[in-house]
Amino acid sequence: MDKKSYESYEYIDPDSLYTYKNSIVLKNKQGITDPEKASHNEHILTTKRVLDLSLNPIMVNSVKDILKIHHYIFQDSYEWAGEFRQVNVSKSGNAFLPIQSFESGQAYLNSLIKDFHNNANSRKEIVRHLAKILDNLNYFHPFREGNGRTQREVIRVLALSKGYIGQIAPEMDSEIYNLYMDGTVCGDIPTLEKLFNKILKN
Repeated sequence: MDKKSYESYEYIDPDSLYTYKNSIVLKNKQGITDPEKASHNEHILTTKRVLDLSLNPIMVNSVKDILKIHHYIFQDSYEWAGEFRQVNVSKSGNAFLPIQSFESGQAYLNSLIKDFHNNANSRKEIVRHLAKILDNLNYFHPFREGNGRTQREVIRVLALSKGYIGQIAPEMDSEIYNLYMDGTVCGDIPTLEKLFNKILKN
């Protein structure tokens, strides 16, 4: 099975808040302006941090913990690691939650996480809750960069809290990639449930 193609992100950032002027490269702590070198540098730095979290996870009880995870992963790359984005974002013509609605979005996501911890006990319920959390976290899209890596770690530790392995590894399996991308890009909860039914193991 081949991986599907998806349109790129679009950002409303006329003041180049996050990128070097007249460039798509994100301002980084190393001052690297070459796109390929910047991408490679970020990959090296974040991969190490993700491996660290696999041994010492940050457990998720609220959005504050999601911010902590993002900060841990991207602390070596960006000054704004662990901070909410300050620009609006869309992908494939679909807008993510506008920054003006972050307060209500955070409150709703907190309620979903609390409900998961209190009420998701069977495998079926865990799958249902995780799909809803992932759908809403992706729509929230709280960060300028690194949403996918952060949300996959969030899902991993939430599954872990219930005694399950729930590793989403889209780079390893094209079927997983397509389920993950179709589910998140299209806001398709049944597809995300199919994803979790496939990967969730105890």
